[in-house]
Amino acid sequence: MCGLCGLLGEDIHWSDPLSAELPRRRERLQRITAINRVLAPFRLNVCDFQGSAYLVQGPTGRQELASGLDELWDKAHAIIGRPLDPLDPRLLQHLEAAS
Repeated sequence: MCGLCGLLGEDIHWSDPLSAELPRRRERLQRITAINRVLAPFRLNVCDFQGSAYLVQGPTGRQELASGLDELWDKAHAIIGRPLDPLDPRLLQHLEAAS
């Protein structure tokens, strides 16, 4: 997809907020910040890709593009090579301790 289509043709995903309190771009960046807090213990990083996808990066340099949160977890699993449960009690304890 070209950069212009990515900016103009952004699809609304089921995980996008329904209210318009913040601009969509800012809301997306806040979501990415929260995702990175969850993925940090797995040495994964997520960044925005043209406002229409997520770029998931692993510690070895491997990268995968994900179009939504559901696909993002699948790509993260593929990069680390083991199941990734965002509701794992150890992960939740880590997040509580960090906040």
